[in-house]
Formats: sequence, C-alpha cells, structure tokens
Amino acid sequence: MDDRYSAQTVLDQIGPEGQKKLARASVVVVGAGGLGCPVLTYLVAAGVGRVGMIDADTVSLGNLNRQFLHSEADIGRPKVVSAREKLTAINSSVEIVAHEEFVTDDNAETLLAGYDVVLGAVDSLETRSVINRAAAALGLPYIDGGVNGFCGSVIFSLPKKTPCLNCVFPNGGTKRKAAGVVGATAGVVGSLQANVALMWLLDRRNPIEGKLLFYDGLSMSVDVIDIKRDVNCPICGGGAI
Repeated sequence: MDDRYSAQTVLDQIGPEGQKKLARASVVVVGAGGLGCPVLTYLVAAGVGRVGMIDADTVSLGNLNRQFLHSEADIGRPKVVSAREKLTAINSSVEIVAHEEFVTDDNAETLLAGYDVVLGAVDSLETRSVINRAAAALGLPYIDGGVNGFCGSVIFSLPKKTPCLNCVFPNGGTKRKAAGVVGATAGVVGSLQANVALMWLLDRRNPIEGKLLFYDGLSMSVDVIDIKRDVNCPICGGGAI
C-alpha cells in the first residue's frame, strides 16, 4: 500500500527504520532564498521531523527567478512566513520553526542550538563564516552551499574531524560584489546540500567528507576536490574558537 514515503522507504538505504530516523531528526537552514528553497523543500518532503529556517529578509520581485517557494503574491512578506505556508502545504506532519532574524555572532549559537545538522544557504561569505564559527562551537555538522552564476559548491564540515569553511576560505574569503545566479544552479546546489544532510541523518557514508564539491553548469561537470584541515585554523584547528 502506498504512503507518503513509499518511494523512498522501498530503498535499501532508507527502509522503514531509516524513515523513523528522519522523523526523529532536526535540521536548521539559514536562508530561505535561492538555496534555501530546494534545501527546505526536499528535507520537508523527505519527512525530517523538525525543520528550522532562519531569515529576516522579505520577498522581492528579483528573488522570483530562483526562489520557488515564493510568488508574486508574496512580495513584501517575510520569507520565512511565505516559505512556512508552502512547506506546511507540502507536508503538514513536519514541525517547521520560523526564526525571522538575521544570523550574527551575537545570536548564532542560540539559534542553531538544539538541531542535529546546520545548513548554510546564504549568499554572503561573511554570514557563512558566522554560521561556520557557531556550528563549530556547538560541535554540529555544517553543510555549506554557495552559488555564483552557473557554478556552485558544497562543503561538509564536522568539527574537530574535517576541514571547515574557514580552512578553504580563510577569514571569509575576499569580499566581492553580489554576483548573479541562474535559478537552476541554485536548485542543483541546494538539492545536493539536502542530499548530503539526508545521508548524514541516515548514517550513510558521506562521499564529500574532507572534500569540496564544485558544480559547473556551463560544462555540466561535477568535481570533488580533496581539501585539508588547517591545523592553525582558529575555528577547527589548534587555535581557540
């Protein structure tokens, strides 16, 4: 007999027990925009028990080429309010927690505490660095996503074990002007982030542990590049957090 999750519980990698694991799990997604929309959608649809989202921005017309949880009718509304409505309509059995706040060094640890996995879905390297610091301080796995034009990247970091975002982009990287992005690129990268989160929650092997996954939509290629932990990194290395 079909049920909501029958298409995934039939898989050996999930099954009924795996679905129970997802139902007991909690994730928090920082950002309800271009990356956040696919991340949130696939985690909620998969039946993750509690999904938090953090964003203080409002919907604008320029968001709609990629942020498919929002529509023209949502312009001017808080993104977390708009997204929660759509996500609840997809799966009302999931607890969806909306935090209408921007993440800062002052509130990040409070907002992220109590979740099993943190996903970053924001376009600012500065904010991604804030999330990375807080996740490391809390000992939480962090799945970072970034997009630029037709390209994007995903990094999985586990405190004290794998390289963190700061190992790859020290001090938040070089500040640059906001880049453009193709909606489909955000969809691909956000979906990859969601998949990595599901594998972690299901205790499956993580193929990008210690790797940087780079997606190029112009060449239709995916490269998985080895990255090394910086022993002098103040976030995940020998220095103080």
